[in-house]
Amino acid sequence: MIDPETHTQPVATPQSSLGKPILLTCLSIAVAALLFVGGLGIGFAAGKWGGAPIANGAPGDGEGGEAAALRAQFPLFWEAMDVLYRDFYGELPESDNATYAAIRGVLSQVEDPNTSFMSPDEADFFRENLQGSFEGIGARVDWDMNFDTVRIVEPFENQPAWEAGIKRDDLITHVDGEEIIGTDLMSAIEKIRGPKGTPVVLTIVRLTEEAPFDVEVVRDRIEIPTIETDTVGGDIAYVRLNTFNENAGDLVRDAVTAALEQQPSALIFDLRGNPGGLLRQAVEVASVFLPEGERVLIERFADGNEDIYVTEAAPVTVDLPMVVLVNEGSASASEIVAGAVQDTARGQLVGGTTYGKGSVQLPQTLSDGSILRVTIARWFTPADRTIDGAGLAPDVAVELTDEDRQAQRDPQLDKAIELLGGESEPLPVQ
Repeated sequence: MIDPETHTQPVATPQSSLGKPILLTCLSIAVAALLFVGGLGIGFAAGKWGGAPIANGAPGDGEGGEAAALRAQFPLFWEAMDVLYRDFYGELPESDNATYAAIRGVLSQVEDPNTSFMSPDEADFFRENLQGSFEGIGARVDWDMNFDTVRIVEPFENQPAWEAGIKRDDLITHVDGEEIIGTDLMSAIEKIRGPKGTPVVLTIVRLTEEAPFDVEVVRDRIEIPTIETDTVGGDIAYVRLNTFNENAGDLVRDAVTAALEQQPSALIFDLRGNPGGLLRQAVEVASVFLPEGERVLIERFADGNEDIYVTEAAPVTVDLPMVVLVNEGSASASEIVAGAVQDTARGQLVGGTTYGKGSVQLPQTLSDGSILRVTIARWFTPADRTIDGAGLAPDVAVELTDEDRQAQRDPQLDKAIELLGGESEPLPVQ
């Protein structure tokens, strides 16, 4: 049974210099989409996993210090494996599975959910599903470190999980009766993902309920557009970005440019539920709203060195009144843009406290096609604030409840319209 202790938000994901595919999507969230939607790791660039494969023991993995000490201890590991594989009475794992389990065992000791390993099959699953659609139940999740199981971050509205009644912060303990507590996120992916039309039974622990309960969800095809535009509150431009993929910067720039042709009185930029993506795209999106040369983020490494990223293109608008909508599902690249807007007083943040991801992972493709992602740095907002594990607090906090969603109300959007002097949106017909 899960102890009902207070659980904290896991940390994040970006990556080294812009010459490499800097990935700002938290693995837990990306895998969540993978897991629940049976599809992709949002924000990961196919074929760009840290350059050429790295062979075991290749130069550059450290010739001294802790790495050398670890290497000196490996005869003990092989001694233990020789005994196990010689004397054990029972079924033993295949050699590759044993190797992967050993790697994961070491990674479990670093207590960083974003430093992670993917087997070749899992890595291929990531690479082959970099699309804007998925087959699954339609929710983003992470691995809750306190409860040691899967947690719902954000069910996609009007998608199978949402329609089945699954809610934010629900914990999944079993999949089709098989316990997943104490396993890992990638293992859970294999159990929960599946093709359109197939059912999966999830055992849910909800902290407001006395006992666990089962929910059957029928998987479906989930389509997630990168960007959505509209006009709200009379003449306020509305732009929603759902992920920071390779086209995000251009799409936002084009959308805001087109909106300005209608001479809006203000702009609402919606980053709610956006799990992040590529660092380059976070900088490009910030460049749409901030003056050229404005600081966007600080990336700081363990040795004290740091890189400072600034806007690199002429902005589309720097003075149109602006509100950025954020919530608990706004993560990583979303937090970079929102933090830059907040720190430079370019606009206000409205909604809920963001996810809180501020660490940087570099994915390396290993010799057999597996992928090791290692946290190498942390990033900070232009004012040198860290959001790691805490998130960004909105300037104006507005709760969006499940009852609001069911009634098709959006008090966060309504508050943004109010702050920008727009007209009240009509309530939906009941």
